[in-house]
Amino acid sequence: MIKDQLGDSSDLSVHEFRTSVGQTGMLLFMKGYTNEEKLDEWILPWLMREGQEQTLTNQRLRSMPIWKDIVEDEPKKAVTGLLAGQTILLLEDVLEWFLLDTAKWPERSISEPQLEVTVKGGRAGFVESLAVNISQIRHMIQSPRLHVEQLTMGTLSKTQVAVLHVDGIAKPEILSEVKNRIKDIDDDMILGADQIALAIDDHPWSAFPLIRTTDRPDAAAAALSEGKVAILSAHSPTCLLVPLTFSETLQNMDDYYEKWYLATAIRLVRLFAFFISLTLPALYVALGHYNPGLIPTDLLVSMMSTRVEVPFPIIWELLIMEITMEFFRESGVRLPRPLGTTVTLAGGIVIGEAVVRAGLAGPITLIVVGLTALASFSSPSYSMAYTFRLARVVLTLMAALLGLYGLVLGLMFILVHLASLKSFGVSYLSPLAPASYRDWVDNILLLPYQLRNRRPNYLTKSRTKKK
Repeated sequence: MIKDQLGDSSDLSVHEFRTSVGQTGMLLFMKGYTNEEKLDEWILPWLMREGQEQTLTNQRLRSMPIWKDIVEDEPKKAVTGLLAGQTILLLEDVLEWFLLDTAKWPERSISEPQLEVTVKGGRAGFVESLAVNISQIRHMIQSPRLHVEQLTMGTLSKTQVAVLHVDGIAKPEILSEVKNRIKDIDDDMILGADQIALAIDDHPWSAFPLIRTTDRPDAAAAALSEGKVAILSAHSPTCLLVPLTFSETLQNMDDYYEKWYLATAIRLVRLFAFFISLTLPALYVALGHYNPGLIPTDLLVSMMSTRVEVPFPIIWELLIMEITMEFFRESGVRLPRPLGTTVTLAGGIVIGEAVVRAGLAGPITLIVVGLTALASFSSPSYSMAYTFRLARVVLTLMAALLGLYGLVLGLMFILVHLASLKSFGVSYLSPLAPASYRDWVDNILLLPYQLRNRRPNYLTKSRTKKK
């Protein structure tokens, strides 16, 4: 019956045995993610020892220390357990099928986070094991108020998904909305947390990230203590945190390990870098095409002298260099890390020099593109950096069409769009709009630790103090 459902699966292993009294039995398990050492060293010796003098019965099998479930006339449930790494035990004269807890999935060891790199703080990151990831958060929040609810998603993948929150801190309406959206996902293959994030996004047509993705257990634990809801998935080394606000994309875990004035200065630098990465190319095109009179005379003469032999308008020159920069970025990401860094650095220097010498672009354009690229790398949020890259191209095209008016209209459109976004019922611009002045202690600015003694109003169901 099991073989009929699995077909000719070569990874299905069947081990037949016979006890001393002549009772026959069979162990069925899947190779690769079943602990065969446990079968050889624990289960089979126990069966042989207990079956030396009398027939094994249902009652005696229940005393086996590692049995997990009993199945009777439910082959589908038995197959589900088998595919989850459990072993099926069949015995002569015993009607029930015993599922033994022998799962052993391949796992990599805990390593440093790659998505959110910090100078200070912990060095442990999430891995692809759901149990290990939950245990890392449990290690940091050792309280019975941390609740974990597990769900099974995907009719084919049977992926285990966990929803975590701290009882009494997280808003019930946010928690309920998260669970409902996850349960409404209708997909037979759930491969990880990032796929879940796409399915539960409030605004799938918006380019701005509305769900935070982190691979740091300390960041997840801190967010849970503030009132957020965390989503973990098997096969995924990342954690989803909801809701997300725009100002949180400027924040990094290093901020909370530094003096408040240093952290505030770093956040302001990041905000300025955000603005530069978004507007500098568009501003360069607008001033160069439509409003050169706004540029100081000496600087304008210098800019024009470097563009005498350039055959393209500024907009085409800039777009060509932006596309070239994207080529370097993608090649650096896809190539092996040591090789990717070398190719990106050497290629950028060689091609940049060749482009200027050939008169295809001016040095000012290279400076603008280089500064823009450096500014975009300062973003702690990988998803937000992608969004700004897309928005930058749109603003540049609007500036090429309408000059400074196009740039201002584009910025106004982005601001209106941000104000219209919500993440699980929370305004994306909170606590700036709607204004909650008490929550500004940890927003774009970071005030002294002694003043950060209350949780954000938009995350918690009560204005509870941190104790």
